Amino acid sequence: MRNLNPAVSVIIPTYCEEAIIEGCLKSVVNQEFDGRIETIVVDSHSPDNTRAVAEKCADKVIDVKARGVGKARNAGAKVAESQLLLFLDADTYLDSNFVAEMYKNFTDPRVVCVSGILKSLEKLSPLDSLFAISHYGFLNKLASLSAHLGFPLFPSVCVGARKPVFLKVGGFAEDMAVAEDITFSRKMGKVGKCVVNNKATAYTSVRRISTCGKREMYSMYFKNYVKIFFLNQKPWVQDFPHIRKT
Repeated sequence: MRNLNPAVSVIIPTYCEEAIIEGCLKSVVNQEFDGRIETIVVDSHSPDNTRAVAEKCADKVIDVKARGVGKARNAGAKVAESQLLLFLDADTYLDSNFVAEMYKNFTDPRVVCVSGILKSLEKLSPLDSLFAISHYGFLNKLASLSAHLGFPLFPSVCVGARKPVFLKVGGFAEDMAVAEDITFSRKMGKVGKCVVNNKATAYTSVRRISTCGKREMYSMYFKNYVKIFFLNQKPWVQDFPHIRKT
């Protein structure tokens, strides 16, 4: 008899994502993977139809009143039935082999965290396409190099983790609006091996960069990384107007 327990739980935090969440979920449902995949959408009480759309495809839809992507991811992990968690952004679609590739990495008991490779989701103009290739190319190389050197800096757009280790390190910081993903992967790297799977590709949107503007976005993130890593401060949502709008 086939094991009905999920092999992987995919956790997707949302806020006002009615236009894109269905496509994200379908990319998970259509995975070429032998095991069962549990899909969990954790919505920060969106005023639009995000939860209604998500309920068409997701196994679980959770409504949390408080904002914060770290809080949403942790809430999803708490109810996940699998020992392997995959955190996925709502504006991200997975290649059909993504979960299978990630699962292979976790057959090594030393591996506690796995990141995929990012590419742009949208069809862009030649200039914007060049920017997206450079932007995601930099993030992919940073993730690979940092993992190789033993202090992984993984974006949480598509990152997998062992649930027992996730709980051991305390999950994602809930009082940070930026760098909660990097601080999480650094904590995981202190406990076990973190790797980047170059065959696991996720296509993610550049919409926030397009909305906010490249210069303003990079400046905003740079200043707040300085606050976090050098001044020991924790910027919150009021410092990120693009988060409130999307």
